[in-house]
Amino acid sequence: MKKERAPDLTPERIEQVLEMLDTWKGKLTWELLLVAFEASSGHRYSRFTFAEYEEITTAFSLRKEALRGTLPQSRGTPRDERLRAALAQAERATAKAKRLQNENNLLLEQFTTWALNAERKGVTLDMLNAPLPKPERDRSKGVE
Repeated sequence: MKKERAPDLTPERIEQVLEMLDTWKGKLTWELLLVAFEASSGHRYSRFTFAEYEEITTAFSLRKEALRGTLPQSRGTPRDERLRAALAQAERATAKAKRLQNENNLLLEQFTTWALNAERKGVTLDMLNAPLPKPERDRSKGVE
């Protein structure tokens, strides 16, 4: 029987992986992530496919570091369901904020690289910041 190839990772699937990492609890390995993603999406991917996407590898590393740094809480889990839900939501938001901050830092670094390379080629910041030209819509109406 021929094994069916998993579809390409769409932005929606990538976001699904990132959300899964943001909420991950317990031991985290690539294999555990792949199995969990397959269970939720029905598609099996390889570690190498996930590793092709920098946002996934970065989120994986950040979550792994965060999980290493957490100690079990001695007070246990709150009894109130609403409080547990609020704590879980706060934890997800914190993990997502850390991941997005890291992505933002990478984008700022990339922007700085582009700006310096453009400057070396004689492109000024004023040239880069010039507004885009408006589309010429009158041409299609035959107006001259």
